[in-house]
Amino acid sequence: MRIHVAAKKRIHYKFWVFFHGEGIVLAAFLVVIIWVSVGMILLPMVVYPVVIFLLGLFFSRREGSSFQEYPFVSVMIAARNEEKCIGERLQNLLEQDYPKDRIEILVASDVSTDRTDEIIKSFEKNGVYFLRIEKRLGKSALMVELSKIAKGEILVFTDANTQFNPNTVRELVDPFADPAVGCVDGSKQNSLDSITCESIYWRYEQMLKALGSKIGAVLGATGAVFAVRKSLYNPPDPARADDFETAVSTRVQGYACLYNHRAIAAEPTPTDSIQYHRLVRIVSWMIGSAFSLFGKAVKRKRYGLALQLAVHKILRWNMGIFAIIASIAGGLLAVYDSPTNYLFVSVTVFNMVALAGKLSGNKMPSSLRLPYFFWLMCLASLSGVARSLTSSAVSVWDHSAR
Repeated sequence: MRIHVAAKKRIHYKFWVFFHGEGIVLAAFLVVIIWVSVGMILLPMVVYPVVIFLLGLFFSRREGSSFQEYPFVSVMIAARNEEKCIGERLQNLLEQDYPKDRIEILVASDVSTDRTDEIIKSFEKNGVYFLRIEKRLGKSALMVELSKIAKGEILVFTDANTQFNPNTVRELVDPFADPAVGCVDGSKQNSLDSITCESIYWRYEQMLKALGSKIGAVLGATGAVFAVRKSLYNPPDPARADDFETAVSTRVQGYACLYNHRAIAAEPTPTDSIQYHRLVRIVSWMIGSAFSLFGKAVKRKRYGLALQLAVHKILRWNMGIFAIIASIAGGLLAVYDSPTNYLFVSVTVFNMVALAGKLSGNKMPSSLRLPYFFWLMCLASLSGVARSLTSSAVSVWDHSAR
């Protein structure tokens, strides 16, 4: 018995020496890992906006000129089983404050199985062009098909469940009076009062777009409301011709991409669960586009654009890896009775608040749910990256109930 007790004491002593002697090196290593991980998260989330803001102070673009005569515009919509909203959507576009003889509306139906086609055809007498597709292609490929028959100098991209303000098309087109502008992004707003992960995400994105627009460096566009010069729209892969790649491609070609907060589009805000799956789908598309555009930017020596893509897109979509690493490293620091415990406590509190945000739903104030929204975005982005790597990116889908 005495031998057994002595052996246990020796084991306890060895662990004490490891965690309080040689283990100090491991603790220091874990601290470095945490701070490096936090730094990789702050780089796209905090440092990037600050840099864009400072560049806007010193290299702000001058206001462009105005049109003597507005250019011809083609508004394009891809629809799939949209009988509940397509009629209201088309009426909304017909009432736009834009010269009636300078605008056309093109709608493609992606093998709709409800009354979508019938409703669209009822608007043909108002000049709406209808294209029926007999094979599922997905939104991006449908937009490519519509662009082939579009007559407009400017292509306006939008969704079937979106509502424009009366002046939205005009606000999208106005900046194109400057021949250096290749793409203009609008402002998507939530039509619901509740604050969700997606609403916070869009507020953050719109802030970045407003900052980037001052130097003509908006990085991407929202599919609900943006416009591009038709001469610059030449997607290499119809299945990947999304709003992000379309917008950034104009910058690769040397044109500016702007954001106009007055070009407003309202769109329903789905639940966090639907938002999660939508973000997975979007990232699974965009990550391939981001790497492709990064290579093109470097090849054309547009190093500023390449750095933007690396930090704001590629790194941000993968920062969940660093969040996981920081959480694990923070948990391992719990065994140390040292000043490093503040890191363990900080990481633990952040993750506990995130869990509470998940369990409480909308009962918790939105400001306290930010850790939950952060993890939701990180995990969805990582899932999208993983889906892209496994060649299972989704380009064809059915919309959720609205």
